[in-house]
Amino acid sequence: MAANDEPSDEEMRKRLLPNPSDEDLIAAVTESFAKPGQKVSIVKKLESYDDKNFWVDIDGTHYLAKCHNGVESNDFINLYTEESAHEKSVIYLQTAIMKHLNENGITTSLPQSPINDHELPIPASIHEMPVHSEDDSPCDLVLRLFSWVPGRTMDSVKMLPLEALADAGRYLGKLSGALSSIDTSKLAACKRYHQWDGKNTRDLKGFVQYVDDPTRKSMVESVIAAFEEELIDSKEAEKLPVGLIHADFNDANILLDEHCFVSGVIDFGDTVESWRVLDLSVAMAYAMLTTYGKMNRGISAAAAFLRGYSSVCTLTDEELRHLVLLIACRLSCSVTLGAYSYKQAPENHYLLLHAKPGWDALGMIWGTDVGRRQEMRTILDKIFEQACSTKKGETGVIDCSDLSFPDPQVVDPFGGNEDDAIQQETKTELARPASTVTRTFGNEDKMSTTRPASSLSVSRNEDTIRQGRRNRLA
Repeated sequence: MAANDEPSDEEMRKRLLPNPSDEDLIAAVTESFAKPGQKVSIVKKLESYDDKNFWVDIDGTHYLAKCHNGVESNDFINLYTEESAHEKSVIYLQTAIMKHLNENGITTSLPQSPINDHELPIPASIHEMPVHSEDDSPCDLVLRLFSWVPGRTMDSVKMLPLEALADAGRYLGKLSGALSSIDTSKLAACKRYHQWDGKNTRDLKGFVQYVDDPTRKSMVESVIAAFEEELIDSKEAEKLPVGLIHADFNDANILLDEHCFVSGVIDFGDTVESWRVLDLSVAMAYAMLTTYGKMNRGISAAAAFLRGYSSVCTLTDEELRHLVLLIACRLSCSVTLGAYSYKQAPENHYLLLHAKPGWDALGMIWGTDVGRRQEMRTILDKIFEQACSTKKGETGVIDCSDLSFPDPQVVDPFGGNEDDAIQQETKTELARPASTVTRTFGNEDKMSTTRPASSLSVSRNEDTIRQGRRNRLA
């Protein structure tokens, strides 16, 4: 609860989380978007944090139906009756961004105009629907229908190539450029407060209480303390370039074509004007949690993403210097607000399952041991500098062979006994899957299954392993 006993923005989002039944959703879509005689059906319910998303079919054509959270819905409803005031709403901001991006080479959804409702200033409709809080139900919510963007989400790819993450980084760089060309003078909502905006990391203090494990709680508190000391109190944050950011470029919002190249991006619900580097740090944090990253390759995944991004956008010294901390900030935000969400809906065990990889990644790059943390940050800084060593404007498959390495595990290979580290790495190498999916260079329209070079021989001697570690971490 906020200091003045008023519910915080995040708390209100949980109370006003849409909770329509399938029948409620079908009836609303039919009323506003279907022509007489057309049949509406739900193909699949889609994951969403604050809203409720449905993959729907209207007479053989697929769409995305989004039932907006009560916070954004109330914001829009309270403004649209005033002349031009709707331009201050988050929903108007999202509409303007999607339209601009599609006109500038970035593929994303486009809102569809209602068939039977023309009084609203943007393509949308309003329906009374139940929400999570019984005290607030039913509630007037904004419903929008979006064009269906072809492709599959990155999180659905079970064997994700490392190069696909680099391509996603490159796409984010292009997206950043397109967003920077938007005139935000009439988009007041981009300057709103949003708890998930990384520059508000210190406000996680009000949610740390929901983390039960004392070690994990201490780890998040140390991230917040470092954020305040290194970025806020030092005034370093004032040196970071500011711009409009997507703010949630994760594998559930990235669409891939059949060759694992990025074909589009969705979900602009978190878009704000903030530090430009936050788009990258958010994406790198979630890259660690992709199917590739969770195969003991989290750091490799983040580095490959950075390589793709830096092929399009050049980071300032300040952005690169604080990148590790900002990745830790996003992971802390995700797991802490996830813990809060679980307290509000303890029957949703999915939240706990989804949080575990986040806690593992945060423990690896940050942890609780101050000495190891500093060593790890130094090593990560070197890896990220190496990741930025790519030619600008590179096209085709981005080579990431020098960034493919396992994460440190039980033994600390950066500060512990080297022989122990070598023994652990040997175990790690032997535990790698027998095959991994990679692109076939020279014939990019195919996918091939090959055995990694490091797995072809199980008799690598300790000198070879030791030298390999030195080469990639030097």
